[in-house]
Amino acid sequence: MSLIASVSASINVSVSELHFNKKMLNKRKLIIISDLHIGGDEIIEDFACEKELIVFLRKKMEYEGELELIILGDFFDLWKVEDTKDDQVNFVIKKYQNLFDALKVFGEKHKITVLPGNHDHALSYNKKYQDDLAKYNIIVDPNQFFKREFVKGDKIFRVIGEHGNQVEPGSQFPDFNMPTDSSLAYHVNKIIVYKLMRMGTERKSPYWLRNLDNVENDLIPHWGMSKYFYYELGPFLKAIMIPMFILFAFAVPYFIFDLITEFYQPKFMQPLLIMLDTNTFFKVLIFTLYFNMVVVIIAIFAWILLKRDFKKRLEEYGVPSFKEIWLSRYNEYKNRAKEIINGENIFNEKADFYVTGHTHVAGLHHLKEEGVSFADTGSWKQLMKKVSTRLKFPSVYAPYFFLTYLTFEENGDEMVIQLRKWPKIFKAKLTVLERFAVKGNGIPKSVKEDGIVNEIKLPLVKTLKKQ
Repeated sequence: MSLIASVSASINVSVSELHFNKKMLNKRKLIIISDLHIGGDEIIEDFACEKELIVFLRKKMEYEGELELIILGDFFDLWKVEDTKDDQVNFVIKKYQNLFDALKVFGEKHKITVLPGNHDHALSYNKKYQDDLAKYNIIVDPNQFFKREFVKGDKIFRVIGEHGNQVEPGSQFPDFNMPTDSSLAYHVNKIIVYKLMRMGTERKSPYWLRNLDNVENDLIPHWGMSKYFYYELGPFLKAIMIPMFILFAFAVPYFIFDLITEFYQPKFMQPLLIMLDTNTFFKVLIFTLYFNMVVVIIAIFAWILLKRDFKKRLEEYGVPSFKEIWLSRYNEYKNRAKEIINGENIFNEKADFYVTGHTHVAGLHHLKEEGVSFADTGSWKQLMKKVSTRLKFPSVYAPYFFLTYLTFEENGDEMVIQLRKWPKIFKAKLTVLERFAVKGNGIPKSVKEDGIVNEIKLPLVKTLKKQ
């Protein structure tokens, strides 16, 4: 090849790379996932979606057009990787070699970009980690945020995203680009959470502690109370509680029946009523039902008072309710989205859509009246769902998976944004008492096919000049 041809080819490649985010091809798609939390030692690691992620990569690789996969932070959980002979990233790569081989194949056809989160902050400054991932066609973007632009003629659509830990005070790094900086959440996890999780693997320790890492920090007091009730009560109490509530389930309808027949006795029912009044067996059974009903009602009433008092004490100590926690976090990210869309933010950038991760709560939001559109990518790790219960039992926290991802794809003069769910077969592990307490059909179920959770369509924004 001649020198001129070589230089020309080099220029063409550079121009192609330079305009990757600004030049529209016939088809272009952006996929964003986050919070996989891959890594950890045998005791405390809980990543259980390797097979699903490999299938996801193989399926999405079939896309014919320009496709970029962005992993928006917490790809790794380096906080859990301790005492390894190898460095942290190589330790994880070797452990999940099949997954990284699949990423390498995907990266040969489509672009893979990884941004650092709070659990893998080292990716932002560790050059060796960046080089090791580059061998698998994974590009590490060390910045706190990314910006992508979809351009069509004189119209444009801009997307800005970040992992999101810098939005919440407890997980903020004072300076995101400083290698020595760490957050309050880091120290809480290392000193308390992971030690309790290790305790949960010991035979004599409560094994439910292993799920502590799957619970949002603000919900831990509520979750702990629930688990103590369902797991730590003595066997005698558990042995009598279920029969009592089963008898209660029969006693209530019988009480209603008894009340009605006190005032209305059809002729065809009189033989039955006489038998119930005279037969010794039925008299004992009815007495047992009524006695049990009174005991259960007293117990429920006492539990309501105890729960109310406990809730009051939590409020006095500043522990928010589940609803308050959710609304507070939602408003924090909504305000961040407003800053991004209005161009009044620490990045000095403006966009039409804001993407975050970190919370593990997937959502796609379009607040038309406020002029705000934003999304949370969710998570690919095990989560805990608060499930409503009957008879004033404590709420049940059921483990489940909800593998979500975001897609951006231009269609005409609109940007189609979808929050989608990826298949994962699982069975929530609950005790008999927890399953009895759950009201209706509240236990999370497996996702069996790729599908849309939510979708919004936003117009491309007209610019002053043709791009």
